[in-house]
Amino acid sequence: MRMSVKQLRAFLAVAHTLNFAHASERLNLSQPALSLTIKGLEEALGGALLQRSTRKVTLTRRGTLSADGPSAAGRLG
Repeated sequence: MRMSVKQLRAFLAVAHTLNFAHASERLNLSQPALSLTIKGLEEALGGALLQRSTRKVTLTRRGTLSADGPSAAGRLG
């Protein structure tokens, strides 16, 4: 289970905004790059963190626990 600071920042931005476009602007990344970063994190953790649909993004149970975890902010360094 290896994750990078970049992946964690990307996930937290999407979790906060629930919007890939807004998160990509906030991080100064293209939407495709952000999507690939999130996908890599999900693969590293072994499961989906986000539920995507054509209209909205929501957190899965695993995503909610990851975003709210007490050590998430500390990992940003």
